[in-house]
Amino acid sequence: MLTVVQAYDRAPIEEITTDDAAALEAKLAAADKVFRDRGNWLKTHERITILRKLAELLSAKRDHFARQIAREGGKPLTDAIIETTRAIDGIHNAADELRNFGGREIPMGLTPAAVNRWAFTTKEPIGIVAAISAFNHPLNLIVHQVAPAIAVGCPV
Repeated sequence: MLTVVQAYDRAPIEEITTDDAAALEAKLAAADKVFRDRGNWLKTHERITILRKLAELLSAKRDHFARQIAREGGKPLTDAIIETTRAIDGIHNAADELRNFGGREIPMGLTPAAVNRWAFTTKEPIGIVAAISAFNHPLNLIVHQVAPAIAVGCPV
């Protein structure tokens, strides 16, 4: 168990369960299994929907998250509100970037064998993302890891 405390007086806020190495390995194995099942990869529009819903949920609880950041980390509330607002914007940015996130055409016809041929690249997720956040910007830093992973389709 981990005791989460208030920064300014060390008063307990909550007790939370922590993972041991076996639990972490089980989660990584589950993520790997999901990643290897290409037929069930989320489509781009599904990932956009997930990110937009996440931004909506976080927006609805912005002040709650800001208060928690201030309580746990000792950050001034005004700075915690700014951090939370930036995190929401970061989620929107990840969703918006998917509109431009695609492959590209590659010039062909450069040799006689390639005349009247087209080539293009596509982008795919490369694997599992492990995300660990620091204490100084707990919400914004984790959003900078998780939102892009969701956007590109990597289990995180």
